[in-house]
Amino acid sequence: MKKTAAFLAVAALALGATACSDDTETAETEETTTTAAAGEGVQVTGQWARTSPMSTGNGAAYMNLVAAEDDALVGASVGASVAATVEVHETVAADDASMGDDMEMGDDMASTTMGDMGGDASMDDSMSTTTMAGMGAMTMREVEKIELPAGEKVQLKPGGYHIMLIDLAGALEEGGEIEITLDFEKAADMVVKVPILAEAPA
Repeated sequence: MKKTAAFLAVAALALGATACSDDTETAETEETTTTAAAGEGVQVTGQWARTSPMSTGNGAAYMNLVAAEDDALVGASVGASVAATVEVHETVAADDASMGDDMEMGDDMASTTMGDMGGDASMDDSMSTTTMAGMGAMTMREVEKIELPAGEKVQLKPGGYHIMLIDLAGALEEGGEIEITLDFEKAADMVVKVPILAEAPA
C-alpha cells in the first residue's frame, strides 16, 4: 500500500509539472503571436490627392507612411475608373547635363503635371523639365521603391515623393474621393481612401 501511495504521489507531481509547462508554453506562444501581430503593417495618415482638370491628363496623391518594421512602398494601383496607370515618383532637381535638346522622356512622363511642386505649371509633349520660381529646373522620375525605416514618418508630399496617376479617366474634383491600393515589400496590400483637395490639409 505504501508503494502504491508513493507511486500515485509521484505521478501526480509529474502531471502537475506537465500542466504547468503546457500553460507556460501556451502563454509564451500567445505573447509571441500578439507581439508579432502588433509589429505588422504600415500606418497611413494625411492622405490627399490634388484637384486636377482633365486638361492635364495626370494627377498626384500624397500621404504620410509609418512602418512598424523596416519596409518599403514598392507600388500603387487604382481602378480603371480613376486612371490608366499609377507610378511611384519623386521630384528632383534636373541635372544640368540632362537639360539639352537631346533629353528624352517617355510619353507618360512628358505630360506629367508639375502641380505637385506647388505651382500651376505643367509639362506638355515638348517639355521635359520645368523651372519653378525659387526652385530651379525640376523634373520627375519613377522610383522602384520608397524605403520605410521602422518607426520613422516618411512623407509623400509636393516637391518630393508622390504617387502619380497617369492618364486620368476623369477630372479629380474637390470634394471627391478615390481609392488607392498601396503595395508594400513586407506588409499586406492596403486600400486607402484618399480625399481630393485643392491644397494640402492643415
